[in-house]
Amino acid sequence: MGRRFGRFVNMTAVAVAALLAAGCFKSVVTYTRYTAAIYNQTTESGPYARAQQIDSYAYYVDTTEWRVASYEDAVDRIITNKSTGEQRSVPDVLGAFNSSKEYSMSMILQQELSMIVVVNPELKLYAYRSYELPVNLESVATKLYMCSWRRTYASSGWIVVNDFYVEETPEETPGGTTDDAGAGGDEDTDTGTGAFTAAGTAGGGKTL
Repeated sequence: MGRRFGRFVNMTAVAVAALLAAGCFKSVVTYTRYTAAIYNQTTESGPYARAQQIDSYAYYVDTTEWRVASYEDAVDRIITNKSTGEQRSVPDVLGAFNSSKEYSMSMILQQELSMIVVVNPELKLYAYRSYELPVNLESVATKLYMCSWRRTYASSGWIVVNDFYVEETPEETPGGTTDDAGAGGDEDTDTGTGAFTAAGTAGGGKTL
């Protein structure tokens, strides 16, 4: 009787442990639904408006090794290897866009490291960033502000590229001096083309 009871207790303990283990494994998430609210700004002091046209995609590559060479390549979903010149044109992930939602862009990411690209045909801008998959986090919500009046700049982990930026010519004043009528900038402004390395990730499951 004692042996049978002991055997029953052991079997019960094993069953409970198995159930607990199954519950733990069930809670593990191996992907993240990445979402972004995307806003347009066309003048330095103008209002921000929700983007109405966006294409988005991702490659499972490192932005230290790959880049988007031009706006045309961004539209065609082409990335280029910085060392070899190799090109890829079939993204690992295609994003979805719904202009009626605040967080209008979304995609499912399943690899540890991604290069996310957003193309904005309204403003003829594109943006990209490096993104590390968070541990056991089902969704992430971020915001991206795309300003057509600015030259290429970095913002919250994104590089927003303006291949069509034209600096305004300074106007001569009556006193013979000039007023700089160029686009305004701030501490996160970078000049140049699209060959940047974007760093930083969204974490903690909160809006960035």
